[in-house]
This record gives sequence, C-alpha cells and structure tokens, in this order.
Amino acid sequence: MSTVDAYSIPDLRLPFETATHPQSAQVQEGTERWCRAFGLLRSPSVAAKFRALGYGRIMSTLCPYAPFDGLALVTDWNSFFFVTDDQQNIAVRTNRIALYEELAAAMRHVIADESRRTPHDDHALVTSLRDLLRRTLPGRPAYWVARFRRNLDSWLVGHMTENHYRMSKKAPRIEDYIAVRRDASTVLPTLDLVEMVEKATVPDELYRTPRYQTLVTGTADIMCWINDIHSLHMEKDDPINFVTVLGHYEHLGIQSAIDAVAKRIAARVRDHLVAAHELPETMSALGLPLEAQTAVLRCIRDQQSWAAGMEAWDRTDTIRFTDGDAHALQSTMASYAEDLLE
Repeated sequence: MSTVDAYSIPDLRLPFETATHPQSAQVQEGTERWCRAFGLLRSPSVAAKFRALGYGRIMSTLCPYAPFDGLALVTDWNSFFFVTDDQQNIAVRTNRIALYEELAAAMRHVIADESRRTPHDDHALVTSLRDLLRRTLPGRPAYWVARFRRNLDSWLVGHMTENHYRMSKKAPRIEDYIAVRRDASTVLPTLDLVEMVEKATVPDELYRTPRYQTLVTGTADIMCWINDIHSLHMEKDDPINFVTVLGHYEHLGIQSAIDAVAKRIAARVRDHLVAAHELPETMSALGLPLEAQTAVLRCIRDQQSWAAGMEAWDRTDTIRFTDGDAHALQSTMASYAEDLLE
C-alpha cells in the first residue's frame, strides 16, 4: 500500500492478463504528429508533456496484437478524447462552461452527421472529430455506426451532466453517478472501435444481452473507479469522483470510502470474469458461427488487457496524476493541458 495525504491506496492491480503492442513507441509518435497537424497540440512544452503522458503506451495495451493502422486510429481517437476532456476541465475552472457547451453542441451535430456544418467548423476539436469520423465510419455496418454515434453522443451529454453537478457543487446520487461517469468516460465508444480493429461482429442482439452488457459496462466501471482512487488527490472537492460520492451518501470517512470503492471494483471484476466465461454459451445460443465467436473473444481479451494496463498506467506510468499538477488544478489547468477554448 502507498500513503498519500493521510490515506492509503489499496492494491488495485487486476487479475487480467495484459500485453503491449510491439510498436507502442511508433504509435505514440504518430498520434503526436496527428494532434499537432489538427491543432490539438500547439506549444512545445505541452507537446513534451503529451509525450510524457504516454497515451500511445496505454492504448497499446488495448490492442496489443492488432494491425498497426487499427491501433493508430484507436489511439488518435483517445488522444482526441483526452484533449477534449481537458477542455471540459479548463472550462469549469475558468468559468467558461457556456463556451465549452457551444463546442460540445457543435461536436454532437457532427457526430450525428459528419457532413453537417456548424458555427465552429474551424475549431480544432471539430476539425479533428470530422477527420476521425471520416477515417472510421466508411464500410462499417449500419447497426455499428448507429451504436458508435450513440455512445459518442452519450459521452458529450455526460460532460453536460457532470458540469451541472460541478457548478451546483452537489454530488449525484450513487446510481446516477455510476451512469454519468460511465457515459462520460469514452470507454464504450472505444470498445466499439476495438470491434472494428479486431474485425469482430457484435450484432445488437448480442450487445444487448445481460452478459455482454456486464462486460462492456463492467470494463467502464472498473477503469473509472480505479481512476477515481488514483486521481483523488487532484479531485478532493470534485463531486464527480466515486470516493466523494460514497463518502457523502454512506457517511464514510475518506479511507473507508476508498476501501468501499475498492470492494465495488473487486465485485465488478468478479462479474466480468464470470460473464467472459459464460459468453460462448450466449453466442452459441444466438447462432454465431465459431469464427465470429473467436473474434468477439479477442475483444474481451483486449478489454481485460486495457483495464489492467490502465491501472498500471494510472499508478506508475504517467505524469497525469503528479502532485505538481494537483496544485495547478486548484486554479486553472494542469501543465499537460492546453487552452483551446477560444
């Protein structure tokens, strides 16, 4: 256990196998070039921080055996997600939520129809989003495109809901917190992308089954709640943190709340393992051929690798949660973020 500010962080390492793509360094370099080309990275100091953050390293644990081009696309999406999340945080801390929500509305229009024009078409977030959609959607089945658009839209709606709680300084109820944190995390659209990279077919009838939902939502919950513990020292007054929410509604001290979140993570992990074990039975009952089942199981393997890789990244492999940025976040923004709102 490690001690941070009078509380202890339990051992959160996951019982999942993890691996890293052999071209991790190249994908990190590639996503940096893409971010610079689309104006998501501007200053040399932030570009250097971006490299140290290591988004390519963590995404290499999501698709460790995938073709390089597929991994590169998924990594560009997640660099875009991280940068957009940073803009949301900057907006909250600098009282520019209305401006961020205008940009989010423009992005939601583009998600619904990438050819649609918006008042913010020249903004880096909008132009980079159009590029990603144009690289992703062609050739994909209609059901997958509809689900992917829906999960992307839920991400930005989740941001709006988080902003409401942050501005009101009111913690959401426990079940409301779980839902909004999951939506705003971008885990669900990222797992859609894994299907594409792994050439898997997850039809709606499989996606909606309780077992498959346990897998995808469980992956989101596990990753989000682990992140909440690792980032707690930066979010002590933030109502969008599970430790804060459980502490408030269950009348727990900070250590007891951390331990309660850890127990919930462990329960989600057990559920995930059981659902993964039982998924072949569900797929067979739906008549999925063996080859299709094998591709889906590759996606589940990737979910587990990513969750375990993200826990290690949060704990030891990124500068995102350093104490120096914890102090910076009390005012405007962390040193790894760049203000793109104007």
